[in-house]
Order: sequence, then C-alpha cells, then structure tokens
Amino acid sequence: METEMKPTNFRMTALARGVFACVTALALSTPAIAQGSLESVTASGKLTVATEVAYPPMEYLEDGKVVGYGKDILDLVVADMGVELEQLQLPWDGILAGVLAKKYDLVATSVAIKPDRVKKYAFTRPLAVAQTMLVKRHGDESMSDLGDVNGKLVGVELGSSQAKEVEALDAELKANGGSGFAGIRGFKSTDDMRLALASGQIDIGTIPSFSLAPMQKQRPDTYAKLGMIGDGTVFAWVAHPDGADLRDRVNEAITKLDQAGILKELQMKWFGFEMEIPEDYLPEGAL
Repeated sequence: METEMKPTNFRMTALARGVFACVTALALSTPAIAQGSLESVTASGKLTVATEVAYPPMEYLEDGKVVGYGKDILDLVVADMGVELEQLQLPWDGILAGVLAKKYDLVATSVAIKPDRVKKYAFTRPLAVAQTMLVKRHGDESMSDLGDVNGKLVGVELGSSQAKEVEALDAELKANGGSGFAGIRGFKSTDDMRLALASGQIDIGTIPSFSLAPMQKQRPDTYAKLGMIGDGTVFAWVAHPDGADLRDRVNEAITKLDQAGILKELQMKWFGFEMEIPEDYLPEGAL
C-alpha cells in the first residue's frame, strides 16, 4: 500500500527529506540479487554465459557463429529453462575469474574438473571426457612417440589442465635421465597454440583427444597424433560458488537430455563416438 505524504510546513518538509535520505542510503547499501543465482536469471529472463570459442569440437566459431557440442547442449538447456541466452565470447585467460566476479552467470565452456577447482566453483554435470594428446606437425619425422620428445619445445594453453600434465611429463623425463622439454611455452588460447605449431614456432601442441579429428578436418595434412599423457580429464561448466541453485537447474536440464538419449546423439554428431561419462565425478570437498 502506498501512502502519500503531504508536508504541512517547513519543519515537516525537512523531516520528510531526512527520512527519504536515510531510506535511499539504506537501499543503495543493500546489494541487489547476486548475478549468477537462479533467482536473478529467472527474474531477468536471461542467462548470461561466457565461452571460449576456440575448442573444437566443443565450442568454436564457424562462419561467425558459435557452434559445437557444447553449444548444442547449451541451446537445449536454455530452452528447457525458458530464458533467453546471452553468450559472451571471451579468452580462456581470466574466464574463471570473471564468474567469481559475477560478470556473468555461467562459464559455458569446457572446464576440467580438478580438486583445486571444485572448492572454488560450482561444477555442473560432466559433458565430456578426454585424455590429453600431444600432437606434432604432419610430416615431422623427428618424433614417432613420447620417447622422442626430449629437447622439443611444447605449447600449452595458460591455466589449462594440459599445462599441468605437460609439467608432470617434463619432470618424469628428467627423472628418467632425459633432458626434458626444451621449454614449455604458454598461449592465451588454444587457437594461438595450434597456429604456432602449424607455423613451426613450437614442436608439440597439447589438445584434448576428442579435438584431433575436427582439427584435421579443418586443416588437412597439418597435425598428427604423437601420444597420450595423463589419466584423463572430465569436462563440465561452472557457476559462481553462490550459484549452486543455478548449477542444479542446469543439471536438471542436462539430466533430461541424457535420459532422452540426446547427449549420445550429440556425441556421435560431433565426436563420431559415444562417451562413458562418470556419475561420481566430484572429488571430496566439492561445492
């Protein structure tokens, strides 16, 4: 119920102004609904996500549009939620910090589930699994397997799970009497790293195993498999730690797609094979 206040004299006017100033100050000091929660998404009718569009076949640009396995899933999830999608195209470097700063609701790009991350971000259900693959230039006869990587320059995406696995391999090579890599060069995006490999600036690139086929299709006679490292990686999306309710709603939509067999259909479409995705995917201490 609204009440109209009509000051009858100057003293009343001053009092009203004082009360209004206090109420205004209180309102300004009270935080709005935090971006990243299900309530804020529902209220605005829009889900704002950040995506690194340089990770084929998960999410990448084709004819100026975002396409890929992850994009197909995202469109179906947004439709199930009954909201509009605003998709920001951002580099990997800083994309996770952005969701912590509540610049967007969700990171809808391939984020590896790691023990140090699950305590900082609210992970969704996994969407894909892969091993880390080392790739070389097509026709490079100086390397035939992982035994030939000593003294080679390897490229990784900064802050990626592949970077840590390459560091572990370097330590293993040295422990076994080898020289290890000539260097580990970091790139802000996987696109930059792949271009550097194709142009001969580095000897080896690192990719998830499901990316080799689309890379070879996009650029025939450019990349070749060298070997696999690591124990395998599970990829998902992440929300702000305060956005577990939003994460749960996204999970609900993904579960529907899984139960309807749509995830398997999309895996065949983009990977050419079906994946066995673990159900028990979050380490101890996860949000």
